[in-house]
Amino acid sequence: MLLLTLLAIVILYNLTNINVSERIRELSTIKVLGFYNKEVTMYIYRETILLTIIGILAGFGLGDALYQYIIAVVPPDEVMFNPALGAKAFVIPVIVIAIITLALGLMMNRKLKNVDMLEALKSVE
Repeated sequence: MLLLTLLAIVILYNLTNINVSERIRELSTIKVLGFYNKEVTMYIYRETILLTIIGILAGFGLGDALYQYIIAVVPPDEVMFNPALGAKAFVIPVIVIAIITLALGLMMNRKLKNVDMLEALKSVE
């Protein structure tokens, strides 16, 4: 569980931070045009939410297939594992990822509120 949480934090934070860094001029322009802070945050965060949902759905399919493969190949002949996965194995990771995504969204909202629009628009690419 701890590994899931740490991996999710690192991946989602880096994904969002790179997205904001690459598009800071665009975000500054949008703020100058009069968008509210929450609109600017959701403008950038919709992409992160969509990628999170796609990752969860892909993880369900690929994770189950990998689990079935490992259960079939790894154990010795004398041992038999139960290959069934319970709902808990799917629900808990989704809840953890949703909480982390929400927390990072709030953090990015605070970061985007404090963007110096003039400096971002002055920067040369």
